[in-house]
Amino acid sequence: MSDKYSRILEITYQLIAQHGIEKTSMSLIAKEMGVTKPAIYYYFSSKEKLVRTLFEVLVTEIQFTKFFQIEKYSKENFCDQLIMDGIRMIQEQGADPYYENVMRQYSVLAARENKYQVILEEVLYDFLQGFTTLLQRAHQFGLLPDEEIAIRAQYLTLVVDGLDQYTDERYGFDAEAIWKFTVQNFF
Repeated sequence: MSDKYSRILEITYQLIAQHGIEKTSMSLIAKEMGVTKPAIYYYFSSKEKLVRTLFEVLVTEIQFTKFFQIEKYSKENFCDQLIMDGIRMIQEQGADPYYENVMRQYSVLAARENKYQVILEEVLYDFLQGFTTLLQRAHQFGLLPDEEIAIRAQYLTLVVDGLDQYTDERYGFDAEAIWKFTVQNFF
């Protein structure tokens, strides 16, 4: 991937966070980059293609396995590792000043365009499957009863999704404390 290609995605990400998808035009992106519009069109044939590509990049950055590596979990560290991985995810996303606004923009877009909704559902399903596999490991270690794995995986998925949507300053929620409380109540 070229530096200019990456820079276009980076600038678009920032502009979407600041102005929204609708108001982020190819002209605005070009102006912010200090290039002409044709320079942007060289890499992306349309604004729709650029918005879709950025979304795909963002989705790869929020996959379950990026934050929760199952092989790191042992019987002795399971609860602490799950807390630590969740807090790392919260901190990483919280450190990005654009993340929440951009995700909010894509959620709005998903309400209008099914292809985005399908991808967001796949991300949620990925977390559900990941937590299910992780909690099956906890069961193998004798830390959880088998009959509670599915509901606990669903609960963790809902907590992650809720934290992703409602942890900005407007709500005053302490995402790290909520995550820690949730996990500690499982074990």
